[in-house]
Amino acid sequence: MSGTAVDEHGVGVLGRRLRAAADVLGLDVPAAEGVPEIDASIVFGVVVEHVHRSATPDLWLVLAALTGSLPGHDLVVAALRQRDLQSAGNFAAWLLEAGHREALAGHPDAEMEIVTGVVVDVDFSASHDLHTGIQRVVRETVPRWDAAHDVVLTAWTPGGGAMRALQGHEADRVLRWGQVAPAVSGGRNTSTPPPSTPTLVVPWRSSVVLLENPRPECCAAIVGMSRFSGNAVSLIGYDCIPALSPELIHPGLPDRFMRYLEVVKHARTVAGISAAATQEFRGFRDMLGAQGLTGPDVVECVLPVAAPPGGDAARSEIPMVVCVGSFEPRKNQLAVLHAAEHLWRSGLVFELQFIGGGGWPTEFDLMMRRLLAEGRPVRRRTAVSEEELWSALRGARFSVFVSLHEGFGLPVAESLACGTPCLTSDFGSTREIADGGGALVVDPRDDLAIAEQMRRLLTDDDLVEQLTLAARRRPPRGWDDYAEQLWSLTSPLPIHESTGARP
Repeated sequence: MSGTAVDEHGVGVLGRRLRAAADVLGLDVPAAEGVPEIDASIVFGVVVEHVHRSATPDLWLVLAALTGSLPGHDLVVAALRQRDLQSAGNFAAWLLEAGHREALAGHPDAEMEIVTGVVVDVDFSASHDLHTGIQRVVRETVPRWDAAHDVVLTAWTPGGGAMRALQGHEADRVLRWGQVAPAVSGGRNTSTPPPSTPTLVVPWRSSVVLLENPRPECCAAIVGMSRFSGNAVSLIGYDCIPALSPELIHPGLPDRFMRYLEVVKHARTVAGISAAATQEFRGFRDMLGAQGLTGPDVVECVLPVAAPPGGDAARSEIPMVVCVGSFEPRKNQLAVLHAAEHLWRSGLVFELQFIGGGGWPTEFDLMMRRLLAEGRPVRRRTAVSEEELWSALRGARFSVFVSLHEGFGLPVAESLACGTPCLTSDFGSTREIADGGGALVVDPRDDLAIAEQMRRLLTDDDLVEQLTLAARRRPPRGWDDYAEQLWSLTSPLPIHESTGARP
């Protein structure tokens, strides 16, 4: 076994990982000898004899123990081919060489915990203070799951090769956001480094739920897990914007999204956050027949429309208009600025606030600077707290969210949830939300049409009152409802037959 590790400590860790796999597989392994190299060799021999004649998931698990990572698709396929061609002895030699190579690229000294049940990937939300759309979904859903069920929360190692246990402050970011998380790293848009020697988490006969879009470097391991481990992978389908509207987003995102679609191909369930998002993922699923794949079960699980408890905020004498969303071309804030300038030039008096985070410099920034220099009552706010966001929405006469493509349109739902009318786009998921009452719709590509609808909302008190009443009459769907439905769709454990022989 000396070829798989560089020191006695490394051999000892490897032996413990292999023994953990052997215990889960129910193998009869002699007790530890007390000498790491001897113990690792004995356990290795037992598990190789087993996986040389066993089903694929058992081999996947042993590869995870041997490499200190979740084996990717290519490694598992190569191992299966060698298993079928080689004797047990030659297969063992191949595993040693392949395992050594893979381990050096990952965390050869990491301890490993094999877990069963429901494993929830919260990588980005755990390691970053950013709190926009997807992170809001994670931080509302996971605490409810954690309170009602046994769940294992995980992040990924920096290279994306393995799941790892969360650190204490990372769990706080997910489970106790708003209580301790903002103080973790001194700012809401910052991140903290992962542990230098993580504890690897290996799901076994589990349901693995991806609440976020995984990093590209994690996708190979997720595909390998989906195809070969016997675990069932489910995910939330937020949108297919990078594939359908690449001109509206950062140039690097479409390539990242193509890697993500490889994960979608082999998932068990995709829970779309709206009818529009569900339709997008079903369209992708339906194309997989060209590859001989059936693809995932795509179901609809609409995000909630809920606001935290709180009364109406006092409205200033000058009407305030709020536009919430990350600063990127897809959100179409530039069109809102042009419409607002058209109205200011016509003599209307109102304040305009943009609230959001992320994004990158665009023409919007240039126009903002020009309007501010001219004294226009416009403001850009970033890194606002939850309390500040809800206060702004409740204090606004109306909100504007005329995005060009959305998976759901959370700012529309949240505006209506606190009784504030919203002007939004007349198609897709935002139109779905608007149809429930309390909103006006408009062609988001027509600046003058946006301006005209904003004029109506600024000058027609009866219209605003009607929309406010309609918003308050919307049937409630809270985060409790969403979390319960999502759990029922994504958490059922996979059904396993005997793995005593090769499939």
